[in-house]
Amino acid sequence: MKRTFIKSVIMASSLVMLLAGCGQGASSSITSQQSNKQGPVQIEFWYGNSGVIGDTIKDLTEQFNQSQDEVKVNAVFQESTNNIGKKLLTAIVGNAVPDVVQLNARFWPSFAYNKALLPLDPYIQKDPEFNYSDFVDSFVDNTLIEGKTYTLPFNRSTPILYYNKDIVKEIGLDSEHPVSTWDEMMTAAKKATVIKDGKTERFGYASLLPPLYYYSLMWSNGGDILSPDQKDVVIDQAPAIQGLEMYRKMIYDDKTMMQPLGGNRDGDQEMINFQNGKVAFLLASTGDLNQIQNNVKFKLGVDFVPKFKEYAVPSTSGGNLAIVAKAPKEKQDAAWKFIKFLTDKQQTIYFAQHTGYMPIRKSAVKAPEMVKFYKENPFFKITVDQLPYGKGIPVVPNFEKIETEIQNALGKTYAENVPAQESMKEAADKIRELLKE
Repeated sequence: MKRTFIKSVIMASSLVMLLAGCGQGASSSITSQQSNKQGPVQIEFWYGNSGVIGDTIKDLTEQFNQSQDEVKVNAVFQESTNNIGKKLLTAIVGNAVPDVVQLNARFWPSFAYNKALLPLDPYIQKDPEFNYSDFVDSFVDNTLIEGKTYTLPFNRSTPILYYNKDIVKEIGLDSEHPVSTWDEMMTAAKKATVIKDGKTERFGYASLLPPLYYYSLMWSNGGDILSPDQKDVVIDQAPAIQGLEMYRKMIYDDKTMMQPLGGNRDGDQEMINFQNGKVAFLLASTGDLNQIQNNVKFKLGVDFVPKFKEYAVPSTSGGNLAIVAKAPKEKQDAAWKFIKFLTDKQQTIYFAQHTGYMPIRKSAVKAPEMVKFYKENPFFKITVDQLPYGKGIPVVPNFEKIETEIQNALGKTYAENVPAQESMKEAADKIRELLKE
């Protein structure tokens, strides 16, 4: 499954090069997709979540279709937001594009820099009903390039720490707040791990594979991906690699951490093992909360991601909504109505309560129904409480290529026992070349 994830990222990176220079300007071949003037404007929406999240997206799409008769949205599942990136690049080159897409919040800048996404500012400025200032500020930062808005935040999340309260009680820790630091996490993982006849029957700790789950450790220790001026890479410096070296020791020396495998979100083996009681602590997305709650048969606990020096979590986990620049104008206008609906206060509340993703509007966080919901479901509020410690990834042209190199470095340490200093130095050297492009 890990190979599948890495392959999709690499293919997306390669296709970016094909995209360069293929920006705005609708293709004549798209005219066959123009809507029937006698009926609603029909638009195609590509989304990438399955399971509970995907069902909620389909529910909201149907709610939009039922709410009016001017636009009909056809929601098409594309397996993952990473896969949408790959398919969208192919669609743009082939002049057969969807109209609105859910893009990985870390990869959309590559499309925007290549003029494949429509700037949304004219819609925002001309729509008196659209209160842009109501969006959570840290999410808005990840929609802008050089002052232009290319996406709207949609399903945004942070990693959180899930744990099995039954196991925590068994190893003698506080079931409400078992660990605060990564040192405490290593100790707890040793106590929780069960090894019989040389085989690990229960891991103390597991983390999902994508790099965003590692960024928490890097930032928490004072490390970073790029220098403050974004002209050099610093992932090979000591503060950035300590967390990865800790993971290597937990996997190969202590044998307390399950090797991250990755793959399709619903099929992540780390999450399956946690749900089956074979992992005590799991670092995963708050967007997985509803699904995990529905599948565990033990007492579930949720807490902040542990820290080295200070708490830190990525606020750019999840997806944004974008209108495709090559879509016909009539469909772009219809797509704006749709993404305006999806990101409105009530739909934000509906999506947050049904999935675990964070409300993207300030008014939604403070709404009486959300306050009541958090009181009755305190796990869902953990990610909102973590948000003051949120940090975004760099918005630079080649970030999807940069993240591919980071992914490869993590993979070498996780799968091949390569010391963190060695794998990160190799990645940093390649990223320095990317920054020269």
